[in-house]
Amino acid sequence: MQTPAKSPSHTERQASQKAANRRLGLILLSIVAVFFLGFFAKMILLGG
Repeated sequence: MQTPAKSPSHTERQASQKAANRRLGLILLSIVAVFFLGFFAKMILLGG
């Protein structure tokens, strides 16, 4: 069992969760951007 002094505080957990959510959002955004750019490249290079 962890002692209260060693367990992260509520604000620390909240900050780390916020950072993890931001990182996940940026990863998903980059994936969407790659597919979006790939679609336009296909339309331009292959003529639709």
